[in-house]
Amino acid sequence: MPASADIQAATLDRFLAGWKEFTPESWTATWSEDFQQQLLPFTLGVPAQTRDQAKSRLSKLMGLLTNYEVEFYEVVHDAVKGKAFIYARSTADTAFEDFKWTNDYAVIITFTEDGKQVRRFEEMVDTAFFQKFFPRFQQYLSEQGATK
Repeated sequence: MPASADIQAATLDRFLAGWKEFTPESWTATWSEDFQQQLLPFTLGVPAQTRDQAKSRLSKLMGLLTNYEVEFYEVVHDAVKGKAFIYARSTADTAFEDFKWTNDYAVIITFTEDGKQVRRFEEMVDTAFFQKFFPRFQQYLSEQGATK
């Protein structure tokens, strides 16, 4: 049985605050040890990432972005299912001079059984944005000697 709505809501609030702060530490503070991130739609062909994989990629991404801001348009918490839905948009300047970060997200997070952490992060990305940004990001990672 999922944790109480109050416990989950407090975790959700910490998660959203961490996303707004946008540091590797704040963003991952609520992630469980068995955390997984899945980029959606599945047609993108991006496999689920473990906590360590997601944190590593996120840290590299954060290194490319400045003046990051996120706005939450819709947050729906379903305590019975132990999930929350978030619709957000973020903007930032990028290290790619001719490219502005403007990304919409539809996110489903799943809480741990005790409700104190986030176990799963399913992120439906803005595919138009993703198709423009991801090749540049992959090239940047290659140039830095990083792996996918």
